[in-house]
Parts: sequence; structure tokens; C-alpha cells
Amino acid sequence: MLLIAVQPSAQGQNTNTEGSSQGKEPATVLDKVQYRVTYAARLVEDTTKVDSIGGYDYSDDDMRLDMGKTVSEFYSGRKAIVDKWMKEKMDRGERDFTNMPAQSSISWIVYRNYPEGETTTFDDAMMNSYRISEKTQTPQWSIGSDTCTIIGYHCMKAETNFKGRHWTVWYAEDIPLDNGPWKLIGLPGLILKATDAKKQYIFEAKGLEQVDGKEDITLIKNYKKYESVTQKQFDKINRTTSFDDAMKASGITISLDNVTIEEGGFKDDFMKYIISTPIPQIIRKSLG
Repeated sequence: MLLIAVQPSAQGQNTNTEGSSQGKEPATVLDKVQYRVTYAARLVEDTTKVDSIGGYDYSDDDMRLDMGKTVSEFYSGRKAIVDKWMKEKMDRGERDFTNMPAQSSISWIVYRNYPEGETTTFDDAMMNSYRISEKTQTPQWSIGSDTCTIIGYHCMKAETNFKGRHWTVWYAEDIPLDNGPWKLIGLPGLILKATDAKKQYIFEAKGLEQVDGKEDITLIKNYKKYESVTQKQFDKINRTTSFDDAMKASGITISLDNVTIEEGGFKDDFMKYIISTPIPQIIRKSLG
């Protein structure tokens, strides 16, 4: 079994100036990717949608965990593919966006140890963008005796209560990297599978590659536009912001004055609904 060793290094930041000659803001490089894990992810966006036997309606994605010497980034691999595809189209001056790769419903990105000692999440709520920074927290784990094999690695079981959810994970001691999906860390090996007790979030590794610094971990584009809030503030925004609030904040007004809809009263009821109804917390609920 291949053992992976990581040498500690002081955290550094530099700027990748590629594209700056064209007037584009250069990317902020936080670290170099040493290892990348791809997780098959199944996530529930709406907990009220269930099938005839009570099963959830899942969204699927391929989440990536890019690990540098000091900084790691957890993000949607599907979104990264779409972003790259769009950039290549735009660079060639093409405007035909048919045959676009499958898009992701995941908007959030998690950086660990950026800034140093903190975990930073960038996320969207309706039409606004937010940045949540907090001191990096290590869950208190209970190590079990059960074992399994994931992508060829012998894994041990561990459980924890962390940020409002009970998590069961499987980690590989043969991969001595203190990391895992989302904000799950603190075990003597890389976490290859994680599931919350309600099975609303499921991450299982499907691939591990050694990148050896050939790619950068960069800060999200336009990061300055993200409003800094606490996790509690962000959860409140998700819970209480109505559709009309978000549209007005963006300078957009919706009117159905020139729309004719049969079955009188529907238009008024519809407008009252979208103006007064908060975005349910269960829809695309942040992991926190």
C-alpha cells in the first residue's frame, strides 16, 4: 500500500498574473495542489420532497478536495468543469452554449486554513454572495472497531456530533493526511467516506490522485464582492429572505400587470405568495 507523507510548510500567498495583461483581475494563489480526492456526493436540496416510501430526492455531484501543504479547498467538481468549458468558449469568442456539461446545484466552496487557523466558506443566498470565516474546529471523534475498504484502502469507522449533525465517517490510516470532505478533520488518516445520520449528505471517495504541485489552489474569483457575515447571520438570511426582498435588492421589479391568467384571483394570490414567502431553510440548506 502506498504511504503518502506530507512535509509541513509555512503558508504563503502569491498572485498568478496570467490574464492580467487583458485587464482581468489576477488570481490569488493560496497554495499548490499536492493531492486531490474526488468524492461522489449525494445531497438533499429539499427535505420535504420524498418518494412513496419516504426516500429523499437527491442531487448528485462530484466534489473535489484539493490539498496543498497548508491550505485545502473543497468544491464542486461539476461546477469547475462547467466554468472551464464556459471560459474556453468565451476565450474563443463563441456564443453557442448548447451541449453544456451538466451543471451543479452546489454554490458553496470551503477553504481550510485560509486565513491561517481559520476555515472560510463562500456561499450564495438568493442573488447575494457571502463569506463566512470562523476558527477551524476539530470534531471530537469516537473511534469504532468496524472496518471497510474504499478505493482499495482499508478504512476504520469513526463518529461525531458536529455542527448540528451526527456524522459517521470512514478514514484510511494508510493515507496520513488530516483532511476530509466539508469541514471534517482530526483523524489519523484521510476521510474517504462521510454520511450524516439523516442521510441528507453523503460523500464517498471515488478517486485519489497525486498532483505534485502542478495546479494551484486559488481564491474564488471576485472574492471582494462577498459580504462578510457569521454563520448565524447567513442562516438567518436563508431563513427569512423572501423572493421579493432579493429581487428588490438587485434592482429588479416583477410585474404581472400585462399577463392574463384564467381562473381569476390566481395572479393576486401568486404575487402575494412570492412577495411574502421566505425562502425555506430546508431548500439548499447550508451545512454550516
